[in-house]
Amino acid sequence: MKSLRLNDILAQIGDYRIVQGSGKRNLLIEHVIDYSKKDIEDHTLLFHMDSERIRGKYWKYNEDVVIITDKPQLCTDLGDEVILIETDHLEDAYWKFIEFYRGLFDIPIIGVTGTCGKTTTKEMIKQMLKQDFVVKATWMSMNSMSVNLRYLTGIDDNTEVAVFEMPVAYPGYLRVACRCFKPQIRILLNIDVYHLTDCETPEIYMKAKGEIVEGLDPLNGILILNADDENIKRVIDPTPYKNVVYIGKSEQSHYRIDNVEYGFGGMDFTFWHEGNLYNGFVPGYGEHNIYNALAAIAAVSYVGIEIDSALHRLATFEQVKSHLEFMEGSNGCTIIDDSWNNSPLSMTSALQVLKSVTKDKKSIALLGYMPQLGKGTYANEQYSEMGKAAVDSDVDLLIIVGEKARVIGEAALKYGMAPEKVHFCETGDEVFNVLQPHLSKETTILLKVTHRVMKQTSFKELRNKLIPSR
Repeated sequence: MKSLRLNDILAQIGDYRIVQGSGKRNLLIEHVIDYSKKDIEDHTLLFHMDSERIRGKYWKYNEDVVIITDKPQLCTDLGDEVILIETDHLEDAYWKFIEFYRGLFDIPIIGVTGTCGKTTTKEMIKQMLKQDFVVKATWMSMNSMSVNLRYLTGIDDNTEVAVFEMPVAYPGYLRVACRCFKPQIRILLNIDVYHLTDCETPEIYMKAKGEIVEGLDPLNGILILNADDENIKRVIDPTPYKNVVYIGKSEQSHYRIDNVEYGFGGMDFTFWHEGNLYNGFVPGYGEHNIYNALAAIAAVSYVGIEIDSALHRLATFEQVKSHLEFMEGSNGCTIIDDSWNNSPLSMTSALQVLKSVTKDKKSIALLGYMPQLGKGTYANEQYSEMGKAAVDSDVDLLIIVGEKARVIGEAALKYGMAPEKVHFCETGDEVFNVLQPHLSKETTILLKVTHRVMKQTSFKELRNKLIPSR
């Protein structure tokens, strides 16, 4: 964080009353947080957004701690050193600080959203940029609203470019991220059905993804869209924006995919841009990764990276852990670990990859539940579609993990998969018993069971048996 004087911050937030510590207004603030906790660092300003009880006794050895709150009665045992500031408009003060801090930096900020591919695209962008710029970015897949402030204040005077994932959990979620980061370059990779636990219907979720344009400058902002995604066309009206960049196969694409071929360790692809044909290579598999790559290339081109340089750096991209990660498994089998998360779009993509790379080998798919789908009619429809996708991908063996995913197997049977090919398992031991006779160099196994399940003891043991060297 860029260090700031408390006086300069208070000048931005509007009405306030210093309840305690009025003689320290010029102290230095080096950290800003928006939730109360026992362990904090010196020179910390806390916006009391969580309204939890604060017991200042835990901070008696800290220096220069400031609390801004609308509930001073919840702040007890502060001692004489903690500065307590009361305001009647805490949320307004909080957002004034965020807008003030964001306004201190005239740097490119790239925001990435989409039902799938956010982390991979963000990592591609970061890798393309880091040789030339000091880059701040989302850590791994940690992209929830709760870390927005941490990422924003992670920008300091050394930062030259920032790239942040911006997810949707419910309506308004993405709007908050756009308001916080104010990205001038925004990417919408795709929109599919997900997060029905908080969005109730697919239509509500899709509309929430449309919040990516909230606050975007119509004249100077850059909007990068998947030209082939029908749901994006339904929720995004591009006409107000001067700089809309399309990626995809359609003729309107500014970065138009020409050809994709699976090769050793990844995919060779060609694309057209401004009349020129480019050749690239993406480590890893799945046509969706070509879209991710083109979105990343389009974004970094606005920061000053030439396409040829971006492609050269893309060729050495390190695949994100547990995102269609290929590994050698027990007895020489191939494991495709795509267990980081689970959604209908990512499951369909993973099954397509399995089909494409298996060829003459035996293909086995382990499919589990999708945590953010919740329950109900819409969720069951999506699980049923995954059963059809499994049939369409011609898997030789389908293993359904957990009761919540049972509909996938039942739908696969309905769509014609032979009963002896479908197995329903609850534990890692049961899964291994089904897999063990098939573990050989002639088998490829897709592990599409979310990490929430893979952290369970029996599934940790399953992973160790399947990937002994991991």
